[in-house]
Amino acid sequence: MNENIEKLMNEFIRISKKGWISTTSSSHGAVGNLFENELGKRSDALYFPDYYGIEIKCTTRFSKYPLYLFTAAFDGPTFPEIERIVEKYGYYDKDFKDKKVLYERLYFNNKTMISDNCFFQLEMDKVEGKIFLCVYDKNFNLIEKKSFIYIDTLYNHLCLKLNNLAVVKAFKKEKSNIKYFKYYYIAIYKFISFDRFLNLLKNNYIRVELISRISKSGQDRGRYRNKNLVFSIDKKDISKLFIKLKSYNTIFK
Repeated sequence: MNENIEKLMNEFIRISKKGWISTTSSSHGAVGNLFENELGKRSDALYFPDYYGIEIKCTTRFSKYPLYLFTAAFDGPTFPEIERIVEKYGYYDKDFKDKKVLYERLYFNNKTMISDNCFFQLEMDKVEGKIFLCVYDKNFNLIEKKSFIYIDTLYNHLCLKLNNLAVVKAFKKEKSNIKYFKYYYIAIYKFISFDRFLNLLKNNYIRVELISRISKSGQDRGRYRNKNLVFSIDKKDISKLFIKLKSYNTIFK
């Protein structure tokens, strides 16, 4: 792995020396897609690390978005379970009024209001090895405790995808509808432990969002996308989940 880390560090230095690099992509993930292109890697959605066993996450300098970790689908009791959840508890999209959507952050120690009559809350059951989505009525009476994801599912995602992590930062500017990025910082991290992840998850340091929304543009306009549970962490909390092994900052070089 040390050899792979050095290989990625050298590639980062090569890319950073190019200065401002343009892209015509308008997507939120343009900064990451461009960096992967510069590495000679095609963008994908596979559950495998991006570069020789190292997962790469890119962000811009002043971005307030959390660091996306991975997505996972409910394991049951139906498949795809999220369709049942959205149909029963979702709300109609403001542009596609015949289709229901959900976009909510979920917690273990707080309830999330979904409607005037419905609340969601997560519950971890280590005996059953599951995390349940609990649904409550307006008086906080339990309506159902059906939807679940196996704890082992989260373990497999983390250990396969995020055992080694690289966080890359870039400056961003835009001119004549063309985006430019200048990559200036990289840090390599090692995943601490799954027990640490579960502890951060229960204490809401790991963000969980239930997302089922509709594409609003392009060839997928009107189709569902991102029908998953999305796990992320605030950038300021990265050290709670990962140990920094090495970093390089072109600003101080």
